[in-house]
Amino acid sequence: MTQHNTQNTLEGLQNFLFGQMERLDNPDLTPEELELEIKRGETMAKIADKAIENANTVISAMRFYDKADSYIKPAERPKMLEG
Repeated sequence: MTQHNTQNTLEGLQNFLFGQMERLDNPDLTPEELELEIKRGETMAKIADKAIENANTVISAMRFYDKADSYIKPAERPKMLEG
């Protein structure tokens, strides 16, 4: 099995998803191979949605922590928000 490096970034995720689209567009796939790629793509999309939801949660939390009336020093913030 080929291991892909998404670099654990949203940019890496985007590149990985575009690669999946290219695989789905391959005219040389047999019907069986295409079905497998479709199932694989659907699974990847669900996981990608969760990663994007998580990123949006982090962004929302960072905005909250940066507000003047609720400012929390970076050292006191959850490690997840370190970027």
